[in-house]
Amino acid sequence: MGRSRPAGRGGMRVGWIFLLILSIGAYFADKLPVAERAATGEARGLATASDGDSLRLDGKRIRIEGIDAPELDQSCERDGGTWDCGREARDRLRALISADDVHCRFHGRDRYGRDLGTCEAGGRDVGREMVLSGYAVSYGRYQAEEARAEKERRGLWGGEFTAPQEWRRTNGHPDEGPHLVDGWLETIRGWLLERLTALFASIGDV
Repeated sequence: MGRSRPAGRGGMRVGWIFLLILSIGAYFADKLPVAERAATGEARGLATASDGDSLRLDGKRIRIEGIDAPELDQSCERDGGTWDCGREARDRLRALISADDVHCRFHGRDRYGRDLGTCEAGGRDVGREMVLSGYAVSYGRYQAEEARAEKERRGLWGGEFTAPQEWRRTNGHPDEGPHLVDGWLETIRGWLLERLTALFASIGDV
């Protein structure tokens, strides 16, 4: 009987170590460069732009990972007037992919069944170029490019605009969560939170 509490504490220490290892793994997985992630597929060929952050290639619907562009019917403000920022964002993407062999690597699917991944055209990262030009905002990646676009007042940053995610929420469009491939990272985070809560409860009982 007298040994039961130390054994419980020993088990708790093992639990803490296990959770720490998982937490570190989840953190670095979240920071892992796209190029180093395991690809679930790829496609190459001529592509067409659906809007500013998605395209069609080889019969696939592809959502560009890490960026968010205005919706097609979204307007923004600039120089005292409005402009069709959503359609211009699509035109910008169309220009990037129009005359080149586009190569996309997929890292899973988003909640709407679209392939989620990164694309290159003419040796350029399409998502990076969209954010750098100011026609898309960072959505988990390309923060440095967004900061540069904002500083130089490129594209959307040359006036006033509502973040695409917020615009969708207030205009009856389907919401789109962060780009967590198939939700696996969010599942790990939720599980870790549950385990930490249980451990803290156990500490309180000791």
